[in-house]
Amino acid sequence: METKDSYLKKMKAKFDDLNYKWNIEREKLEAKAEHAKVEVKKKFEQSLINLQQRREQMRQKLDQIDNAGEEVWTNIKEGADKAWNSLNEAIKKARSYFD
Repeated sequence: METKDSYLKKMKAKFDDLNYKWNIEREKLEAKAEHAKVEVKKKFEQSLINLQQRREQMRQKLDQIDNAGEEVWTNIKEGADKAWNSLNEAIKKARSYFD
């Protein structure tokens, strides 16, 4: 069984890596958005707002796990896994406007 510390360390590393890579990719996509049609640009901007909300949800879940006791962190883990999947889906959607 995975411990709280190992899960938290793994997820924080994945989250930091994702944020680093997304910041680089976001700049490229924003440059493409400047030349896109108005409706595509609006949809892309909305997906960025959605993505920011998902990133914040993930950060909050990681904070909850960090502050949770050993006996209850596994209850929060399921929500963190769902937040992680939701965040990845939001990134895929943002990318999809320029694939």
